[in-house]
Amino acid sequence: MPIEPLTPSAIRHALSVDVEDWYHDAASNVRAPYEQRVEANTLRLLDLFAEHDARATFFVLGEVAAQYPGLIRRIAAAGHEIGSHGYRHCRVPQLLRREFRDDVAHSLRVLEDLTGRRVGGYRAPYFSIKADVQWPIDTLRELGIAYDSSILAIDRPPGLELVCPRTPFRHRNGLWEVPVGVLRMLYFWHLPLASGAGLRMVPTRLLWRCVERFERDVGAGVFYLHPWELDPASPASPGAAGWFLRAGRRRLPERLRALLRARAFAPIGEVFPDCNAAVTA
Repeated sequence: MPIEPLTPSAIRHALSVDVEDWYHDAASNVRAPYEQRVEANTLRLLDLFAEHDARATFFVLGEVAAQYPGLIRRIAAAGHEIGSHGYRHCRVPQLLRREFRDDVAHSLRVLEDLTGRRVGGYRAPYFSIKADVQWPIDTLRELGIAYDSSILAIDRPPGLELVCPRTPFRHRNGLWEVPVGVLRMLYFWHLPLASGAGLRMVPTRLLWRCVERFERDVGAGVFYLHPWELDPASPASPGAAGWFLRAGRRRLPERLRALLRARAFAPIGEVFPDCNAAVTA
């Protein structure tokens, strides 16, 4: 069945990819050794983006970069922005401040050595930096990060209240925050549907209406997805969590193509250049 098209618009959004393998979300419930699928799935995304002249920010997990250096160089050579996703896929609140600093610093060294470029952006695994916790923001600033994209504008779905703006803003220490797109539904719910999960699971017509409403209310936003979301064959953890991670993967490529046909996409640092000024200056 053909995908319902999204009405074209001149708005340019930011596109982002969290480069991690399927087991980084499922590892707590899946026995090692893990089947490695991140390289093939990321190459699929690169080809799909190239079909539509779309470029993105790739927030790369340091351990993935260390294992697949050629993949990271290929992403950078294709004109995409490289950001840090940390070195290990750990929730920030589970780390001591020193451990968090070491993890991010390690990832920066690996990524900058591979690309020869300064890394300006960071996104925490699981979006696990909260709006009311300052020390991770201070640590990122100390490490020279120009912008963070880890804080959701809602505390938990369904977001009846926003905990931060839905547009880029500056923390009190000067670090920019670039939230991912939280879309309004049913007049009062806010959900992070500018995502692979939104493209996989929300009915197409409803999703496009939410995108258009976001554009009217906010303007340009940040979309994100994971390479494993395009891979129906990759494993997942059992139970409800595994169902959520697997649902709708077969329909994602065509929905993503429909989105890329109707909108222009570029890296975060280009769509919101003020956020990246500290790095590019």
